[in-house]
Amino acid sequence: MITREELVKRISESKEEVLDIENIIFDGSLYSRTGGIDRNAVEDYSQNIIAMPPIIINQDNKIVDGVHRYHACKKVDQKSIKVKRIELPDEDIKLANLLIDIQSGVRHPVQDKKSLVVELYDPQNTEQNKLLMEELGVPQRTFYEWTSQKRSLMQKQVNKAIAVDLLNPYLTQQEVAERNGCSQAVVSRYQKELLCKIADLAKMNNDELQAIDLDFLIDYKNFIENDLFLYNIWNAKKGDNNSHFGHFPKLFMKNLLYYHTQPFDLVYDPFAGSGTTIDACREMFRKCVVSDLKPDKSRPEIFEHDITTGLPDDLPKPDMVFLDPPYWKQAEGKYSDSEHDLANMSLDEFYQSMYNLFNEIANRKINKIALVISPTQYPNNLVFEDHIFKFNKMLCDKYEIEMRYILPYSTQQYNGTQVEKAKEEKTCLSLCRDLVVWRIK
Repeated sequence: MITREELVKRISESKEEVLDIENIIFDGSLYSRTGGIDRNAVEDYSQNIIAMPPIIINQDNKIVDGVHRYHACKKVDQKSIKVKRIELPDEDIKLANLLIDIQSGVRHPVQDKKSLVVELYDPQNTEQNKLLMEELGVPQRTFYEWTSQKRSLMQKQVNKAIAVDLLNPYLTQQEVAERNGCSQAVVSRYQKELLCKIADLAKMNNDELQAIDLDFLIDYKNFIENDLFLYNIWNAKKGDNNSHFGHFPKLFMKNLLYYHTQPFDLVYDPFAGSGTTIDACREMFRKCVVSDLKPDKSRPEIFEHDITTGLPDDLPKPDMVFLDPPYWKQAEGKYSDSEHDLANMSLDEFYQSMYNLFNEIANRKINKIALVISPTQYPNNLVFEDHIFKFNKMLCDKYEIEMRYILPYSTQQYNGTQVEKAKEEKTCLSLCRDLVVWRIK
């Protein structure tokens, strides 16, 4: 930021020259007078062009001081104008214009000073703020009264940025602090405050949230009030308009997160599909890491990983692993032709791969596993293969069931031929998915 002393020095050391007026640039956005150009001043100068002092321009020929003199020359069709050129970045032009007037004894409306103070105020730069007060002659109390609204708005923006950064599983609190120009203690305190406010959302109305700059929690509050399932049979009233095969509705995911994780917990989803977990975690203030054997290219957050080879080596320890694997033969060839695709394996290979994954999760002492799957029946010659019970047998030594949910399909899964075959075989067709959450013993 330029000081009055440095500005006067640069002007005094600059040599006067004459330039074509067409080469001079007046940028209205860099003009310090909030009331605009004083036409009376332009008229007065136009009557005495010869006696006018030179205008001040910067290295790019932008006017620093002398806007009225410039317009007076334009008014009388003057072809050239006397100038002094100084080095000055665009961001200092408004301040320089005001400082030159103050040095010359020209009175500016208070609104001009206030407008510039608000524009240049930086809550992270106390030295600059102090210098600004001194150079413009603004008392400290007045300075902070003028900037109070901007401080509030900027703090709101910083708070939202901190909240977003806290959802990045690869950032420490110290790194979040550095990114947002504050201390680690501020970030830690803000996270604790957020957790308290989220816990009390049901007791707060939208106006209260806006008053304390937490309006970004309104959608979370609306979910609790309108979309929370109260029983363990989950029916989605409306879909997500998502055509991805095997799609798990976002509403289900949000309920799962609400009941079985805490805000800022980390969730890992190795079958990310179209990215429902990403969207749900953001809305529910949970962190997530997501991968897939064949990532959706429109979701850069999803990285390629074959979960049959184990958990990613650099995976931060999750609080919960969410598994929505291909439902064996029900998804055969639907995702890929890869032999590593669980849908394309034999039943024994499918179970062995899941067993290996469960073991690695247990070895890393991950607190919770949530898994959704439908029994395989029709593609298995109507033989009912109840995957969820097999999985529970694999897990029961180290994990216990925390909750089981029944997810009826909202649309018919069988055509007429399949229904007739089931009738002939005297077999009742399965029409639901199981969602089970296990916790470590």
